[in-house]
Amino acid sequence: MKSNSKRKAQIAVDVLMTALLLLQMSYSLAGELLHEITGIAFFVLFIVHHILVRNYTKALFKGKHSTEKALKITVDILLLAIMLLMMASALPISKYVFTFLGLSSLSSLGRTVHLLGAYWGFALMNIHIGFHLDIMLKKSMKTKKTVCILVLCAVFIAGLITFIHEGIYKYMLLINQFVFFDTKGGLALFLLKYIIIGGLFAVIGYTVLSLSKGKRKNETIR
Repeated sequence: MKSNSKRKAQIAVDVLMTALLLLQMSYSLAGELLHEITGIAFFVLFIVHHILVRNYTKALFKGKHSTEKALKITVDILLLAIMLLMMASALPISKYVFTFLGLSSLSSLGRTVHLLGAYWGFALMNIHIGFHLDIMLKKSMKTKKTVCILVLCAVFIAGLITFIHEGIYKYMLLINQFVFFDTKGGLALFLLKYIIIGGLFAVIGYTVLSLSKGKRKNETIR
């Protein structure tokens, strides 16, 4: 009973984090005050998430370190580092909540770090979600493998096209240090685009993890 309640709490936290992550990416459309408030909420949920999955995290560092484990550990460590950098860089560029700290002199550096953290964090967060698709699709892959592969390919292609069209790679590589927001479609269209882009990284995460498991099985057979 306790494990079921804990599992439900984990799902609720993960769903809220995903929703807040999308709102965070739309800061110009949603409003800067809301961006700061939801950013704090996201950071709190991020901590709660790690408390709830602490047993899973401990298990990652135990036993034989396979390629699969190494991937998960790497992504988790990078995500933790990015989240800490995001919170730290948010302080000097805050226009509402943290202005009392008087760190505006560091706003230029903070903005650059925050931009990089936002887009790389978004990518890694969805790759992390993709790692868990393996469990969700396990049964479907046995009964409807062809359909699952086609859906994953469609999500990947749609995500890649949107990723390139929106110029996300330019922000990730600092080719463009100023984010352009197309306000014509409104918040709903913006969120849809980022759901599709998130799907791209989730499929990448799922595929990379699946390949690492396949490699491990081949090595075991030998």
